Amino acid sequence: MSAISETQTSGRQQRSRVSRVRKAVLAIAFALFCAGVVVAGGVGDACSVGYEAIAAVCPLGALEGLFGSWAFVPRMAIGLGFALVVVIVAGRAFCSWICPVPPLQGFLHTKKQRHRIAAEQKAQAEESLARWKKACSGCSGGCGDVCPSAETAGGDASFKEAPRALKSVKLDSRHAVLAGTLATTALCGFPVFCLLCPVGLTFATVIALYRFVGFNEPTFDLLVFPAIIVVELVLLRKWCHRFCPISALMSLLAPLARRLRPQVKADACLRSTGEDCVVCGSVCPEGIDPVGDLGRRPLYECTRCGRCAEACPGQAITFRKRRACTTDPVMIDDGKVGHFAEDIHAVI
Repeated sequence: MSAISETQTSGRQQRSRVSRVRKAVLAIAFALFCAGVVVAGGVGDACSVGYEAIAAVCPLGALEGLFGSWAFVPRMAIGLGFALVVVIVAGRAFCSWICPVPPLQGFLHTKKQRHRIAAEQKAQAEESLARWKKACSGCSGGCGDVCPSAETAGGDASFKEAPRALKSVKLDSRHAVLAGTLATTALCGFPVFCLLCPVGLTFATVIALYRFVGFNEPTFDLLVFPAIIVVELVLLRKWCHRFCPISALMSLLAPLARRLRPQVKADACLRSTGEDCVVCGSVCPEGIDPVGDLGRRPLYECTRCGRCAEACPGQAITFRKRRACTTDPVMIDDGKVGHFAEDIHAVI
């Protein structure tokens, strides 16, 4: 059995600490919101989180508030500024550490859909490997036409990020939805998208459920909101990748977030030995290849979920830069993963 097969088998039996911490953070964030609904005064509503006058508004909701009112609203501007600073520091970490949509989508997927998604991700990873091999040239080692293109700096060998043809933010259908969202808000005078946003509708469903249980106030919201969520996430299967304007807004600043991006140790990566390894790209839900940044989506779209580091057969991927001797193996140990989790928790 190859190293890749052995790692895939062991990966099914043991989850990394990053995965556990990420799911715990997601559960705690949702629990805090629910507690805020129940406790008098609360800690938030469907579009913001905070206490009394201090609140961090959903960045898209804040932007819609500014467009809808056609005026400068200090609270909205401050909330938007705070959210954008978080994006500059942590990139799109919100998408995998806080947002309730990916877990809901995973719950709604059938077994057949899960297999199809896994096949699509593997196909994307194989395409990325082909581009990586084509980009490599002049390899004089024993890896055939695979050139690791590594450089040594301070005793730490790491893969160079392959240059992309497009240096600026790559626009896609999400950005068109974002533009339409802001345009309809400006024309109608209120945030139209909030009526359809699966994130806000999830929290709004919790509020409606609390009113029904706590105050015996049954409303059609308990039926309408979940129905809209199911329709959106089932029919629009790739909501996060093709339609989400919140993701689009974060992606505009994500290229500035260079901290906590996956770093690849060249001499530990199996590609440097000539093996056609596609494990990290196959498990990435964003279609990213952390080795050469030649996946269907650029590296700045990384949500810091840690799945690539968890699955890597050579334990070559980490999310923290660290000076080390080239003879020392790069291990994703509990201490390093703990620092990664603490950094994510600190900026969210």
